[in-house]
Amino acid sequence: MKRSPLKRKTPLKRGGRLRPVSKKRAKQIKEYAKVRQEYLSLNPSCEICGKSGTQIHHKKGRFQERLNDKNFFMSVCSCCHQWIHNNPQVAYAKDYMVKR
Repeated sequence: MKRSPLKRKTPLKRGGRLRPVSKKRAKQIKEYAKVRQEYLSLNPSCEICGKSGTQIHHKKGRFQERLNDKNFFMSVCSCCHQWIHNNPQVAYAKDYMVKR
């Protein structure tokens, strides 16, 4: 069966831009940048291997208010951060990740 192409009854609005994130989330991200720098300055080494910690691992995820919850932060190097996400079963066993 051959189908005809779909046609719009009303034209698309031009010039409107979609926000990549909501205003609330943008505020959380701005606050996170400050909290992240503060945490990394207090914990400069990787909590797994001892190298320079350059990233923040969120043990319980970044959903909603957990983005800025320091109780679940971990200072890690990029290699260890990748290892945590590639080996979730071991990471859960060593408390590098926490069930939501």
